Order: sequence, then C-alpha cells, then structure tokens
Amino acid sequence: MWPLDLSGRDVVKLPGETAIAWAQFDAAWYRAYYPDIPDGEPAELLAHYLGVGQAQAYSPNRLFDEAWARGRYPGIASRIQEGRFSSAFDAYCRRGCLDRSGHWLFDELAYRHKYTDLTDDVLAASDIANGYDHYLRHGVQEDRVGHPLFDPSVYLANFDAVDARAIRASGMFQHYLARIEAREPELRTSVYFDPQWYLRRYPEVAEAIKAGTWLCALHHYLCNDRPTEFDPCEGFSEAFYLSQDIGLQQVIAEGHFRNGYAHFVRFGARELRQPNPVLDLKLYAGQAKVESDLKRGVAPDAFVHWLLFGARDGQEKETHQVLTDQQARVPFVQAAVAMLPIAGRFGYDFTVEDPVCTVVVSVQDNFVLAMASLAALRASTRSPVALLVIDRGSQDECRALERYVPGARVERFEDDIGLVQAANAGWQLATTPYVLFLSAFARLAPGSLDRALRRMDADETIGAVAALLVRPLGTIAEAGGIIWSDGGLHRYQVGMSPLTPEANFVRDVDFGGLGCLLVRRSALEGGGLDPTLTPPYAAADLGLRIARDGLRVVYDPSVLVFYDDADDGPGTPDAGFVERHKTALAAKQARGSAGQFLARHAGSAPHRVLFIDDTVPLRVLGSGFVRSNDLLRAMAATGCAVTVFPINGSPYDRAHVYGDMPETVEVMHSHGADRLKAFLEGRPDYYDTVWICRSHNLNRVGRVLSQLRDSGTLTARIVLDTEAVEPRRDALRASLFDQAFNLKAAMRRFVATAALSDVTVAVTDAEAEILREQGVPRVATLGHMIDPRPTPRPFADRSGMLFVGAIHRQDSPNFDGLAWFVDEILPRIEAELGWAARLSIAGYVAPSVDMSRFQAHPRVDLHGPVPDLATLYNQHRVFVAPTRFAAGAPYKVLEAAAAGVPVVATDLLAGQLGWESGTDLLSAPVSDPAAFAKAVLAVHEDEAMWDSLREAALDRLADTCSRSGFEAALWDVFAACEGLP
Repeated sequence: MWPLDLSGRDVVKLPGETAIAWAQFDAAWYRAYYPDIPDGEPAELLAHYLGVGQAQAYSPNRLFDEAWARGRYPGIASRIQEGRFSSAFDAYCRRGCLDRSGHWLFDELAYRHKYTDLTDDVLAASDIANGYDHYLRHGVQEDRVGHPLFDPSVYLANFDAVDARAIRASGMFQHYLARIEAREPELRTSVYFDPQWYLRRYPEVAEAIKAGTWLCALHHYLCNDRPTEFDPCEGFSEAFYLSQDIGLQQVIAEGHFRNGYAHFVRFGARELRQPNPVLDLKLYAGQAKVESDLKRGVAPDAFVHWLLFGARDGQEKETHQVLTDQQARVPFVQAAVAMLPIAGRFGYDFTVEDPVCTVVVSVQDNFVLAMASLAALRASTRSPVALLVIDRGSQDECRALERYVPGARVERFEDDIGLVQAANAGWQLATTPYVLFLSAFARLAPGSLDRALRRMDADETIGAVAALLVRPLGTIAEAGGIIWSDGGLHRYQVGMSPLTPEANFVRDVDFGGLGCLLVRRSALEGGGLDPTLTPPYAAADLGLRIARDGLRVVYDPSVLVFYDDADDGPGTPDAGFVERHKTALAAKQARGSAGQFLARHAGSAPHRVLFIDDTVPLRVLGSGFVRSNDLLRAMAATGCAVTVFPINGSPYDRAHVYGDMPETVEVMHSHGADRLKAFLEGRPDYYDTVWICRSHNLNRVGRVLSQLRDSGTLTARIVLDTEAVEPRRDALRASLFDQAFNLKAAMRRFVATAALSDVTVAVTDAEAEILREQGVPRVATLGHMIDPRPTPRPFADRSGMLFVGAIHRQDSPNFDGLAWFVDEILPRIEAELGWAARLSIAGYVAPSVDMSRFQAHPRVDLHGPVPDLATLYNQHRVFVAPTRFAAGAPYKVLEAAAAGVPVVATDLLAGQLGWESGTDLLSAPVSDPAAFAKAVLAVHEDEAMWDSLREAALDRLADTCSRSGFEAALWDVFAACEGLP
C-alpha cells in the first residue's frame, strides 16, 4: 500500500513481519534502552510499547527517535496532546513519512531531492514506504548519503578493512547509532563536520556530553535549540554567513532550514558563497588545479575540496589502495632510508651498566634495515639492555656498525654461519638472565620489550615470551606457533588483521618465532638452538624442550613487532625433529582448521568457557555489567580459557574493549547473535561451559544451542546467570503505582527460560530460594566481588549526602527513588540541618531524562558521570539508596560501603543484601519517608554511629564479597556442572 497511511499500531511489527526497516520493533534494544520495563517475549514487549510506551514518548527502535520528532515537529506534538495521534511514530505512519524525517541523522526531503531516481512510482513499485525505508534497506549499502553530516564512506574510513566489511554487512547507520549510545569516542562521519574541533571550540558541549545531556558532538549540533549559535567546523562561520544574506535569516526563522550551514551545504557551496571572512570560494574554485579536480569528481564542490586539500596547504590525501606484499615492503624500506641521517649524525647509544637482558641481533648486510631495527629497539625500552650484534660476513656498512651504535658489542664472522648458529653464538656470550632474539628485519613497537620483561619477571614458570609479528602489509605473520601431531608447524592467524579477536589475548603456545623471542637464559643452557634445523623448527624444538622442563612459552600480543618475514616460512616437517619429539607430538592435535582452536593453547585449562552477554561487559556500562566483568576476571585469574561473545555486538573502540578485559580473555568484538551458530560449528566440542548472562539472552540463543546439542556439535553445560529475578522487581513497581501485574505468569515465563539451562545462578540467597520454590533445579548463588577501599577523610571533615546511580529512563528505579527522596525526605532533613543538608547526585543520565526538578533544587548538586568516584566518596558522610522497587543486589550500596561511606537504604535493599539495619546500615520502609529522614540524620550527626556502621559494613564486605569467596562460589557452579550425568 503506497503511500503509507495506517496507524502506528498497524505498521510496527516484529522482525520478519514487515519489510519496512524503520517499522521493525527491536525488542532487544527496547528492553536494553528502557531497562525497567517488564521482561517478556518480543511480542509482549511490542504490546508494552503499543499500550504504554507510545504515551511515554518511547521509541520502537533506535532508528526512530520519538523524542526528537516531537521537538522537531511541534505541530505533531500538539496533536498528540489533543489525542489525534498516539505518538510521533503514529503520525509518521499516517502519510507523515513522505515529508518528515524519523531521525535527526536522516533528512527525508534532502534524500529524495538528491537522488532523483527515487520517484514515487519507483518506491511504490518496490513496496518501499519512503526515502528513509529505501536508505535503510538499500541506500546505505550503496554509499548513498542520507544526511549531509553522515557519509557512509567517511565513517567506514575510521576502521580497518576487516572491520569495515563487517560493519557494512551489519549496517553502517545502525552501527554508528549503537556506538554513540554506548558513549564511545566520537569518530568523524562527514567532511562537513569536525567533532574534535567542535568540542575544542565549545568546551561546554563537551561537559554536557560527559554529563549525559547529549550523545556526542554531532547529536548536539543537529539537535540543540540554538542552531545558529554554533559553527560546525573551522572553515565555516555561521554568524558571518547569515550576515551576508538578511533574507536567509527570515527563511531560517520560518523553519525552511535549520541554520545557515544547512543552506550552505545544500545550495551555498555550489553557488560559491563565502563561508567565512577569509575564504573566497570563487577565487579558490577558479584555480587551475582546483577546477581540474572538480571536473574529475575529486570533490563534490569547492568547499569540500578546500577542506580536504586547501586547508592543508594544498597537500592532497593519499588514496587507499590494496597493496601486494612486495609493494608493502617499499615503504617499509623507505622509512628505514629516511632515518639514515639520524643514525649518521647521532647514532643509537646502547651503553649500559648491569643489564637485565641481552638483545642478540644477527646481521648480514642490509645496513639500512638493520639500523631501523636497532632504532626501534632503542625506542622500545627503558630497561637496561645490552646489545650484542653477530655479523655473518657483511660486506656493506654493517662492517662499521660500532660507529652508529656505541656501547654495542659486535662479534664478526668472515662467513655466513647461519641464523640459528648466530643466535647460539649470541646467547652463549650473554651473561644476563634474559636473552631476546631479534631479527634485523624486525621493528619493535614502543614499550614491547619492557612489557615482555615485566611478564617474565612476574612469573618464574615462563621460559619464553613470544610476540605478535605483523608483516609490512599490515597482516599477521604469526600470533603464536602451533605444532601438529605429525610434526608440521602452523603460524596461527597468519594473513589476518592484527585486530582480529583470535590474535588479541595472552595464552600459552607451543613456540614463538625467532623474529622476536624473549627467552630465560637458563632455559637455553640445555643445548640452545639446534643448528641442524631451519629457524622455524629450531624455535619449535626450543619450545618443546622448554615445556619438557616444566616451563611455558607465553604469547603476548602487546609485544608487537613489525616484521618482514618473506624468507622465513615453516617448511615441511623435519624428520629429525619428528623422531626426537615423537612422545610430545603424540599429545598434540592433528592438522585441521577445527583442531587449531584447541591446538592454539599449549597445556590445558581447567575450563573452556563461552561467556555470552548483551555486549562486551565494560565496567563503564554499570548495571549488571560490572559483575559480568568481575566474573570474567575471576575466570581468567583461575586459569580458565574464556571467550566473550556479545549478542548485540560491540560498538566500542578496540582500545576501550581491551583496556577493560582481562588479557587472557578472547573477545569476539566483531561478532553478534547472527554469527553464533556458525561460530560454534567452527569450534566443535571446544567449550565445556556456556555461561549466559541474563535470561533474555538465553531466550534469544536457546534454539541455536538446542540445535547444536542435538547435532552433537555442542557438548557444553549451559549456565544461566540470572543477575536478577526480574518478575519480582516488576511486581514491586506495579504494586507501588497501583498497576495490574500477573506475577505468576511472569514467573512461569522466567522459569521456562531457566529450564533451558543445566545450572541456574542467582545473585543473592533470597533470589536463589525464590527460584527453588518455583521448581528450578540446581540453583547456585554467586554474588558480587568488591575489595574494600575505604576513603580516609574522618567524620568531622565530611558533610552531606551522596547518591550514585545511572538513570536511563524517567520511570527507572533510580529516578523514582531520587524523586521520592528530594520531594518527601530531603525537606525533613533540611528542617534539621539547614544549609548542611546537601545532596550530591552522580551517574550517567540519558538525554531523554528530564532532571530539571533536581537541577533547580537549592540543596541538590548534579555531577553527571564521574570516572573516579573516590573524591565524592571521600567528601560525604552518608550514602542514600532510596530505591522503592528493584531486583538482584544493589551494587551501588556495596560500592559505597567499600569506600567507607555509611549507607541509609530502604528495607527492600537491606533485605536483598541480607544486611542488618542498625549494624551494617540503617534502613527504613519504602512507605515511611519520615523514618528514612530520621535514619539519615542519625548517621550524619552521630560520629560514633557513623564509625560503627562504617566498620561493620567493611567487615561484612570482607566476609561476603571477598575475592576468594567469589572465586569459590564460581567454582561451586563449575562443580555443579561437572556433577551432572
């Protein structure tokens, strides 16, 4: 039916039930974005949206921004108030989608104007509802631009080729929206808008983003209510542009353009209007080079050309092209050539006293590359290292190497004794506890050697540390070596991107290549390297002998080396090697792509765990993700081989992900639910445990896991970690607001989900008992892990109250509790304390949440998200937790108590924790604000009580939330899995 003219209720459907992209209800997103709604199946969540969500300005998915649409089209908002439409989405479905936009990052009219092939007849014939529907289904894949400030090609340029392909396949527009929702560092999406410059120019915007008012710089620029007061980039002045055309100001006032820049991008740039006081586009476009470029389509207009090239003194950006290995070696060598003057004038000083490590470098001519390798070595470490160069008969400037590397020891041989023999000569001359074998064609990344040395120092069971070797082309040469049962060698992840998840975690391996291998010298004293073997087999032989002696070879991807390995292939199995190690080889995996996932680990792990969560559980996300993060850390600390699989993908920067994950954990950041089946089919019988966080994730993947179990591909035990018994929380909320709620039906659905697992985990003993009462078998309790770190300031130097918690929605438990506290409790406290009655509120606040009632309050201070809460904890006397409906265990209470701040909470939270009021904290009923105020005053004014509660809570944490207790409870879960028939 075209044009679309139906109610929103008739248009919005579950995925698979409608082809209209923006009308597909995203249950997972809806549940995550509005976390306090009742849990349920997708159809039930859709019913919630239709019955409740529309009236509360909720969006059905991240592709339609209900709140923005109401602000953008005030006439629609007024008609919603009059009852003519249920929501802006409803109005959009009733022919509104033809001339209005559904999201702030898509311009319906501009899209149709730009792409004239999208006529009404074409859209109707293809059953495409409007331009936005076409863009989401086809346009973004075709690199069409749906908004001048979001260019798919510019956005993808922020990622390497592997990630870019995955992002394109999953949806660039959706990827970007998910990324900014997760508050990842902002990436550039258009030549026309410079987010980094924008935040420097308007630091108040940066602060507002930190406070949670805006998602990112682009969100602020396109959605703020003062659109003519901000410049988008250094090359455009809004004030100047408007001053040149008084009539344009009137057009903007009438709503035809958002601001002057919107007009300029659409018309002004092509008309060569002047964008700032100093840039004359007519003169610029008239230059021969610029005119030629524009004719060739190098840039769409003169302004973009100026941004790309003219603003950079005419230096054009290099175009991306796919290189061969041989071509990639050219810049690798050229970079070395460019450094020769530095080597000649200054050299690289390796003079050292009491070295801890000897670096053995073998050279044979190739002076240019050798000097680049030594330059990188010198820059890679602050540790005292001795340099020992073995010259294998060089005829070039390597013969004068001492001139360029003072302090180095150079041993020369007249003939080429071979790489392995040279390495042997080097380590035998070394007197340090560690020896680094380093190729003259290898360039260490900064800090790599220091990281390897620290790893070796920290663990006496490590015999060698292997590096991540990366070719000049930018692909992996080796991410740890595998030895097959037939004696063949395999370089793990060879040819893949260095960002591939499989290459970015620490693990024990069979061997590491001699291109960069740090070895404990004592491990070499049993015979060094076998000179009868090729370098790869000599390294493999050393690795097996290290393992035979009870030591380990550890692969560390943070030891990163750029390495030209053109002549260093593994080769065919060596007969002597196979005969010598036939016993050890019998225990290795047979060749095969599936076998390599087991073979990539040398030795065994107590458990191999697939850890499934909504996304990569970063601590910054708060909520249950902190506990998930602690679980990963505990599993890793006890030697488990763990893979994190994010059901909804991972829109976060790789640096952020790896900075918050244990180094031994494999993080499948490039995967999502749609790849789970193929992922597990590629790793048959690899995992012994599938740990699933939250029941809605088990709901989502349960069918796939059942199919794989039935086929014999998956033999692992399934653990459902509930994190919270959500029906209980939903029932409390319904009771508080006199709403109907069928607790029995909700619990039946919850229990049905738990039945798909082998063991169910609750976060508190109370919730574990609830599950047992509901007939759930094999229930275990696994709470929180938190280390007490009490802040030092004494009672007399503190004052006021503190609340910490994220507020994702207006009807969330945290917002409700704060409103109750500020409206009914704080006035009672103020009556007693006067000016000293101050409440500080910290934590993430979603842009859709109106905090004005708190912001305007004279006794309230809003801090927004605070990276390090220690200062706030150190300043305040009392932590308040006025939560009236919740489930699980309140981590914020535990964190405050661990910081040494006494807590006043509702009886609900005290009961969830099992803490005793008057001993561990003070509590009051959710129906008695006077009692809550009295408790706060008691703690705030009584130093003896303050001290008593503080110490008792710290003792309680030490007893119930210790690391050892947490790990013991975790192993109880594993034991329950192992005990099943």
